[in-house]
Amino acid sequence: MPKLKKPTEHQVTTEASAFLGGLFTEFKEQTEKYQDLTAELFSLQAQIELAEKTLCLTRDHLAMVIDRTECYAPKNWDQVLQTVQFVGVRLADACSALLRKHKRLTPTQFLSGLNQGMFRFRTNSPLREIHAALLRQSFAKKDGDAYVWIGKAEKQMPLRMRVIKAPMLSQGVEK
Repeated sequence: MPKLKKPTEHQVTTEASAFLGGLFTEFKEQTEKYQDLTAELFSLQAQIELAEKTLCLTRDHLAMVIDRTECYAPKNWDQVLQTVQFVGVRLADACSALLRKHKRLTPTQFLSGLNQGMFRFRTNSPLREIHAALLRQSFAKKDGDAYVWIGKAEKQMPLRMRVIKAPMLSQGVEK
C-alpha cells in the first residue's frame, strides 16, 4: 500500500477534494457491502448445513419406516429417495455407491449420477473433485478414460455424512 501524504493548505482545491471525497465515500460503501455479503455468506452456509442435515435425517427415517411397514408404501418412494441419495454424503462414498452399481463409469457419468442424487460440490470444478476423490481408492481402478469397480461384493456400507469444517469466527464474541 502506498504511503499516504498529508495534504497541505495550499494544495487543496475543490476539484481534488470533491473527487477524493467521492472516491473515499464509494470506498467506504464498498467496504460495508463486502462485510455485509461476507456475513450473509456465512449465514447461508449455516442454513444450508442445517437444511442438509435435516433432509438427511428425514430421508433416512422415511426409508427405515417404509422398510418396516408391511402393507403400504407411498407411490414412487424409491425414485424420490434416489433424488436425494447423495445429500450430505462424502464424495468418495457417493462415488463408491455409483461405481458399485454400474461397475464402470467415466468421470462425466459420475458427474451425471452425482447430480441426479443431488450431491453438492464444493468448487466449480466437479470433475477435479471426482478425480481427487477417486485417487488411491481400493474399490476403483482407472482403465483408460473410465473407472472400474474392483471392490468386494460385500453388503453395502451406509453412506457417511460429510463433516464441514467452518472457520471459527471470533468477531462479536466476548471472552
